[in-house]
Amino acid sequence: MSEEDDLQGGEPNGMVRLSEMATVTDFVEWHESLEWIDHMLTDFSHKIRLAISNWSGLNLLALSLAGLATIAGAWDLGIGELAGGGDYRFSGISIFNPESGLFAISSSSFFLTIISGALWLGFIGVNWQIFPLMRSHAIALMASIVCVQVGMISAHAGAPNFPFGTNASDFLGIFVGEAILVFILIVVIHRSVTETRDLHVQTRHQHPDPYEMERAKRDHSLAGWTLAIFLFAVCINLAGFAGAAHVAQRPPFESSRMFSYLTYILFTMLSATLMMLILWYPQFMLGGTTLTIESEASRMATAAIVDTSNDIGTCPSCGTPSAAHMTANGIIVSACNTPDCNGEGPVSQDCPICENPISAIIECASCGTGASVSDLFPMEDAW
Repeated sequence: MSEEDDLQGGEPNGMVRLSEMATVTDFVEWHESLEWIDHMLTDFSHKIRLAISNWSGLNLLALSLAGLATIAGAWDLGIGELAGGGDYRFSGISIFNPESGLFAISSSSFFLTIISGALWLGFIGVNWQIFPLMRSHAIALMASIVCVQVGMISAHAGAPNFPFGTNASDFLGIFVGEAILVFILIVVIHRSVTETRDLHVQTRHQHPDPYEMERAKRDHSLAGWTLAIFLFAVCINLAGFAGAAHVAQRPPFESSRMFSYLTYILFTMLSATLMMLILWYPQFMLGGTTLTIESEASRMATAAIVDTSNDIGTCPSCGTPSAAHMTANGIIVSACNTPDCNGEGPVSQDCPICENPISAIIECASCGTGASVSDLFPMEDAW
């Protein structure tokens, strides 16, 4: 099922366009400045409905692998490694140090650790299979999870009751981990997807009617997807804190610590689900196109070095080859339409010479017909 069908409500379950949905909340009635909350929550609920109606068995397989990996990594029933607090005299994971903590754990714990790692690799592998446009982003998200977890462990290593009994140095690991998390989520992922979405709307949904353009922008809103990124950041921090706090306590224990144990499992599973939602939506939006998901700067750099002779657009009226061509990465490049400028670059982005936007409307040199780039390069659109 294509995304175009989903947004037009053409499929059996009657999914409507986001622009046609009534808001699920009414914060705007309290104050007009809160209207963005209504749009974000409505968009998020729409994304959830789309995911439920479009996720397949492979998506459920990935979630199952994440769940099994979480349970295997936290399993302690019949082992007692976590319940007993471990041996505080040994630490580290080096395989070359005989006194490493890796060799101080029981064989059962070691086996479950290997199984958990293998299952997480399987989770990444399935996501690579079903989200080919987001493969590098999947690795980036997993790296952000590891960085946050390492930061939490670093903080709890010097202060088992973190944040109580801490000093400034105990916050260094968390600061570094959070800085990497923010960079990955905002600069690497959000920026590249947002700029690719803008290019997609400007090239594939070009329309002379401003109302239709605004409608297309609303249908391609990333407000709910942005909320998913925020919730992902919250969940991995809560999971990281709960996991580090659970193993940092020194015996004898005053309680069973079951709350931190279950909190870790719950928010780790929520993190995996949100991670898949973050990867799924851009793939769903652009899966039927030839665009790659990258930032504007990266796209312009790619357009400058990639061979652009592979595909030349043709006028939809007379069939004459146009001045626009498509790179192997799906980037449509055209000459700048500013007088006395010889620059060229990706359409709807700034010309590298005069810095004026390169028009997405290409005029045919033969018949004079002005056509959008989506008409010059007909393809099946996923949106």
